[in-house]
Parts: sequence; structure tokens; C-alpha cells
Amino acid sequence: MNNLKAWLRPNLLTKDDKADFIAVPLMNGSLGLKEVIEALQKEGMEIQTETAVDIITRFNRKASELVLNGYSVNTGLVYMRPAIKGVFYDKSFDKEKHSVYVNVNQGLELRKASEDTKVEILGEQASPMSLFSITDKVTGKTDGTLTKGKNAEIKGTYLKIAGEDPKNGVTFKNLDNQKETKLPAENVVLNEPSRLLILVPADLANGNYELRVTTQFSKGNTMLKEPRTEALNIPIVIA
Repeated sequence: MNNLKAWLRPNLLTKDDKADFIAVPLMNGSLGLKEVIEALQKEGMEIQTETAVDIITRFNRKASELVLNGYSVNTGLVYMRPAIKGVFYDKSFDKEKHSVYVNVNQGLELRKASEDTKVEILGEQASPMSLFSITDKVTGKTDGTLTKGKNAEIKGTYLKIAGEDPKNGVTFKNLDNQKETKLPAENVVLNEPSRLLILVPADLANGNYELRVTTQFSKGNTMLKEPRTEALNIPIVIA
């Protein structure tokens, strides 16, 4: 059975009920393809890493190709189908007004694994900092898909970037190669406790990212001695 640990945080959507909480999973880190393969090898899988990477990469490429040629694809883990966003006034597809994306829903294997998961509540989380959501200000999407060179809005609590520690700021961590890209200070257009407006780098490589906010901000004019970091609970997709 899987074991998922979680902290309780006050539910800010129901401010009148002080005993109302939401559960936030305790994240143990970010894993990429090679880390998953290494975990399989520890279980006894004898396929070499390079071979496994090649097979999975080919599978991903072909699945992407099929779904974007009009097929619904069920991998067992996820179910994918193509979609098009935007309003049409004629027969022309305009990339400035329209976009192609893929709807992804959990498949049977993922649903079974979710049902076979025990949740361990660790207690009420001491840190008040949290990231609720991110919105692409061009497309309006809230699924983590962002547009290069455009603005994105992050909402949460205690988000304001403050303090002298060099780690403070907004960071994109590539989940495929673990490379980190920290936004320059000027890319944080709006810096408020409950909202950050950032400019997504125009040269950020395509891929899946973890978005983290690090700050020493606290109540009033008091700064934390050590910065604290929170990560968004959905992956960022740059395509």
C-alpha cells in the first residue's frame, strides 16, 4: 500500500470556520525518468537504463503523435484526447487566437493506485506560506501551461519576495534534467503577500518544471532569519 503524508492548513475559502482545514501532501522531492528507472532496477528490473530511456522516449513520442493526429490514447496510467481552444469566426486557425492542447485524465492504473493509498496526517502545518494557483495571463489557463515571454499570476499567502538571502526569488526547476532557472528580480512585476505577477523568460526551454518561491517575508517589517520555500502543487508546462 502507498503511504502519502500530508499537513493540514486552514481553509482560507471558509474564513468563518476556524476548524476547517485542507490537507496538503508532503512533497519528498521531484523525480525524473531516470530516477523512476533506477527505482525499478532496485526492484529487480534487468533492463539497462539507456535501453529503458530509449523505449519510454519512443513511447512518449508516438503517444503524443497519435493523440495530436486525432486519436484518444489510453496508456493505462493516463487517458489523453486532443482539444482546441479559442473562438472561430471563419475556417482559419490563427495561433495568436487559438491553441491546441491535450486533455489528460487519470487512467485505470492511477485510479487503482490512488484507492490503494493510505493518508497519514502529520498535524497542522506551522508555516503560513502557500501557493494556491498560477494563471497564464494570455490564455487564462490555470493548468500550469505558461506562455514564454508573457505574464503569469501566482496566488497564495506570504509570497512577497523579501530579504537579502541570495536564494530568495522565483525558480523554475526542469523536471527532466534538474536544471534550475531563477527569475531576475525585474521579472517579478508585482510583488505582494498574496499575489506575484511574473514574466516567464522568453528563452526558457520547453519542458516540465517545478515552480518554487523562496522568501524571508513574514508579518510586518520582521524578516525570517532563514528563507522558506514553497512549491506549486502542479507541474509547469512550457511548450
